[in-house]
Amino acid sequence: MEKEKEIPAIFSETSQRILKEGEPILSSKEKEKMWANIDRRTRHIPRYMQRSTWYVAASIAIVAIGSWILLFNSPFTSNPYTRLSELVNVDTLKSTQLYIENQQIELGEQVEIHCLPSTNQVEVSSPNGASFKLSVPSGKGTYMQLAVPKGKRAQVILADKSKITLRAQSKLIFPLQFVEKKREVKLEGEAYMQISHNEHQRFITQTNTMEICVLGTDFLVVAYPHSQEQSVVLVKGSVQITPKEGKAVRISPNQKYIYNSSTSRASLFSNVDVVPMISWKENLLIIQNQSLGEVLKTIEGYYNVSFSYNWNELQSIHITGKLDVSVSLDEILENLSKIAPIKIENDRKTIKIEKTNLKDH
Repeated sequence: MEKEKEIPAIFSETSQRILKEGEPILSSKEKEKMWANIDRRTRHIPRYMQRSTWYVAASIAIVAIGSWILLFNSPFTSNPYTRLSELVNVDTLKSTQLYIENQQIELGEQVEIHCLPSTNQVEVSSPNGASFKLSVPSGKGTYMQLAVPKGKRAQVILADKSKITLRAQSKLIFPLQFVEKKREVKLEGEAYMQISHNEHQRFITQTNTMEICVLGTDFLVVAYPHSQEQSVVLVKGSVQITPKEGKAVRISPNQKYIYNSSTSRASLFSNVDVVPMISWKENLLIIQNQSLGEVLKTIEGYYNVSFSYNWNELQSIHITGKLDVSVSLDEILENLSKIAPIKIENDRKTIKIEKTNLKDH
């Protein structure tokens, strides 16, 4: 990773520029090479990470647990982003929720939402193929919101076939269909976006502090509302970013843009390794010389649990490896104990993790 540097003024010339075709992309061979590099770095780790059958249990006959709930007496008007965003606090959310204007639906785990504008419907499906459809009020201004709580993940297939994968504690506001000259969504949290190319219709992602404009590309946005820093990591293609305060900038593949809202300062990093940053969408946790304390904190977020451990003691332990976070909590802790000198005590109320002597490990 290159040294952090201030964004030069020359980038201001891109503020009104339409993104062009032919931008650099990350080829399939290049992606495979990156994964191969990680495999080489972690080849000493036992191959114990196997896909679990939890998908079946997690998606048993996805049904709408809650019925339609009337939230407001007045019709949905004015700014759809502000109105829908105020409906839910993801920090206290217990299950994945879909909001269709003034209606709320409680969903199962790891759902996928498909927009079907031709029939004014959305289809909710699970990894095992179970699905159901919901009618959406007709009209060009129909907006929806998908909110994902701690420890969950969800995906949206938009009307233009763009695919957006939402991480835990995130929410996405999107229309049933795109009817303007631009395609636009609003994100709070973290999402991996695979945008279908359309040279006649730009795709704009709004966050609280910046606007990301593309024609078609793959990129990661991290925009949690309580964080002073929001970022964009580009996997392939080209994106133009316009912060709330500051100058527009276009970034290239393997670059990371960070904007700090408290200082209105933007930073750009080049030659970043994008794979570890986006591995969560494949249910993988890639660890590259990280402290055990940081790893445990990440696992707590994946499984929405809290561990009991001495942070300072575990900060001195650094590990490298890969963990499959689609397995049960017990299994991932067992796998972690194989690559780290720790002892785990689980009394079903508190999970206590202690450092052990390396010679005893």
